[in-house]
Amino acid sequence: MKFTTMHLCVFAIGILILLGFSRNQSDDYYEIGDVKYSILPPNTFNKTQKGSWVLLDGKPMAEDQKLYALLEQEFLLDNFKDANGVYTLPDARGNFIRSMNVNGQGNDPQAGRLVGSYQADALKTHQHSLQNTIYKHGRSFKGDNAKDHALKHAYGSVWAQRTNNTGDANESRPKNITLYCYIKVSN
Repeated sequence: MKFTTMHLCVFAIGILILLGFSRNQSDDYYEIGDVKYSILPPNTFNKTQKGSWVLLDGKPMAEDQKLYALLEQEFLLDNFKDANGVYTLPDARGNFIRSMNVNGQGNDPQAGRLVGSYQADALKTHQHSLQNTIYKHGRSFKGDNAKDHALKHAYGSVWAQRTNNTGDANESRPKNITLYCYIKVSN
């Protein structure tokens, strides 16, 4: 049997999964600043977790939480300062998480983004067009001006361009499910 890259990837993933399940599940696996998704609402979620977890909902950070101290120690706290000078958690409600470009490499075309920063929605510049040729050989026709008339007469065609609006929603989005997004702020 010939091993392909796909076989090796599946094998490696299997080993990683086994190593993850062999870890003592009573250990506090998550560290300060880790993010976790859950279907559990905050009151139920916090009853099942070790440490202090809060929703990533844009609320101000508490100075007595270890996350605040760690960001301050690593000189990253200013990344989370809002327009009023308040240090806030990112607001993940209704937003998709996008992995950070590392060392300027990645798929986010906006270079220099700070971790936790918000990026508004955008639609990549593109064009929709439909071109129809209507032949008018041997006919004289009136254009909007002399130049149009000369072009239409010389080439015997008229180009009509049209764009259409499509879609039935007030946003562009991929298929998705909604979950709560939490961040660990203290042990």
